[in-house]
Amino acid sequence: MSNTRAWRAKQRTSKPNARQKRNGLFLDAHPICQSCGASPSEEAHHDLPHGHPDRNLDRYMRALCIPCHAAVHWPKARYQNQR
Repeated sequence: MSNTRAWRAKQRTSKPNARQKRNGLFLDAHPICQSCGASPSEEAHHDLPHGHPDRNLDRYMRALCIPCHAAVHWPKARYQNQR
């Protein structure tokens, strides 16, 4: 699920959960993509796997635009789209 500003403006539930709040605050603090530096950040990427105790620390998160976030998860697809 992407965590865009438009999505945060229109909440899906009356009370957002802790993950939604945390990712929203992180993206508000980092408005520019930390990978390309040219696009607005729209998704929070966690560098550590699920269940790791330090997963939600800011130093292990990156604010990324949608194309950069997709490239992190599917680097092969990015290469094929450039051909």
